[in-house]
Amino acid sequence: MKKSDERAEAAEMTAGIDAVWDFLKQHPVLYAATRGLDKLPNLHPVRLCFIREGAIYFACAKCESFYGELSLSPNFALCAADEKSGRVLTLRGRAVFTEDAEIIEECAKSDPALDKKWGGDRAMLIAFFLTDGTAEFTSMSSSERRMIPLGAPENALIGIKIKKNTELRERLIKLMERREAEKPETGDEAALFSQKLYDGALTYFAETAKALWPRMDIRPIERSALFETYDERESFTLLAKKLIGNANIDKVEDITHYINKQTLAELNKKASDTGE
Repeated sequence: MKKSDERAEAAEMTAGIDAVWDFLKQHPVLYAATRGLDKLPNLHPVRLCFIREGAIYFACAKCESFYGELSLSPNFALCAADEKSGRVLTLRGRAVFTEDAEIIEECAKSDPALDKKWGGDRAMLIAFFLTDGTAEFTSMSSSERRMIPLGAPENALIGIKIKKNTELRERLIKLMERREAEKPETGDEAALFSQKLYDGALTYFAETAKALWPRMDIRPIERSALFETYDERESFTLLAKKLIGNANIDKVEDITHYINKQTLAELNKKASDTGE
């Protein structure tokens, strides 16, 4: 393909995605089609919360059937329509959940009705965004049909992506070996922080492994962790997710490549500055 053709294709793609964003902002209430818990089709009204760096964020309550349905069957579709023009936008993709406090707060501010419904309790809410998605414009009054690939959201924490079943297990073993080789001395707070971050990464990988292989026993990993409280475990697991989330585990180096002296120093400084 010539460079001029590539530029024209890129410009057309950008224009298409901009049209999607504009339509969503003008029609923030969509209907989500899911596979119900009874395995029958189901529909849920859902309000667009916000769009950031290519990720389209929504939110729901953890106690709602909508959350349960997406958890079991994350592939879903969303639809919004303009009554005057008859234009219809359909989004298809996979839901990825996040409990990032900043994202949850932004969703609550963007959808006050949802926040009010659950008494302002942020712990009740969970956010999700669309990945592996496509957008399709059609019309109820013409033959318009336009398909637009959305691509991967930028900088959104999607999680571990695995190319073969043995890789995650191999990385877990290597991470445990490295952790054991770098045991902190008594009173060394920096080294203890590093160990807890390793444990956060282990917890993250173990949870992913459990999702892939339900029969896998992750109790030895959980028992070896240094966490003193559940909140501490959640805090360090979230730090590890932010550090190594979206990692494609198909690289030559093992996953501990992402936990090195530089990143540990940066996280240690951040934790000291923010009091995390």
